[in-house]
Amino acid sequence: MKYFSAILCIIVAFSAVNAQTGGKPKLMELGNIVSDLTSVSLEEVTKKLSLAPIADSKNTIEIRLYSGIGFPGTQCVVLEYDTKWKASKLKLNTKDSTVKQNLKPVIGIESIVKSMISNNVFSLPAQDKINAGNYKLDLATNQVKLSSFTISDAACYYIQFKVGDQTRQYKYCDPKGYAAFYKGQHEYLDFAAILKQFARLEVK
Repeated sequence: MKYFSAILCIIVAFSAVNAQTGGKPKLMELGNIVSDLTSVSLEEVTKKLSLAPIADSKNTIEIRLYSGIGFPGTQCVVLEYDTKWKASKLKLNTKDSTVKQNLKPVIGIESIVKSMISNNVFSLPAQDKINAGNYKLDLATNQVKLSSFTISDAACYYIQFKVGDQTRQYKYCDPKGYAAFYKGQHEYLDFAAILKQFARLEVK
């Protein structure tokens, strides 16, 4: 009987500990976050797409990818987190009216967001802040030469995010092309990988 009572006490104590710890809020890993409210712009296109300014979003986390700004078919893919992840795409039609589509990828949104976080979606510098360099050694002369790479009329992408009360916006143009040339610059590779994750949101 004493043995049974001891086992019963252990079970009750274990259950009480689980009940106490089970109520604690879970933590979401976000990696590094670089915030700068002054960087956020795009007011005109935001209004056209019927979106509130990113700083005014009611969501705990929101990540937006704008593309095609200034061209027909301007669009924004939006990731939102309040109590769960949701995704949608807003696009301007030929009459400049907003068409909204809810996105439900077959692989689930959370895994896509985790991949973006691993590619530093909240901490990448803007493209114009990267000190990119491509140096080569001329083996015939032993001289170091610097090569540069510029593309005009390339597709440009803007990311805006809000995490709690932290917000920022940054821009990249043709990240794949720059990644191929500046092979040592992980930022271009990271941004190209983030674009790939956004594309996965539309895979059904």
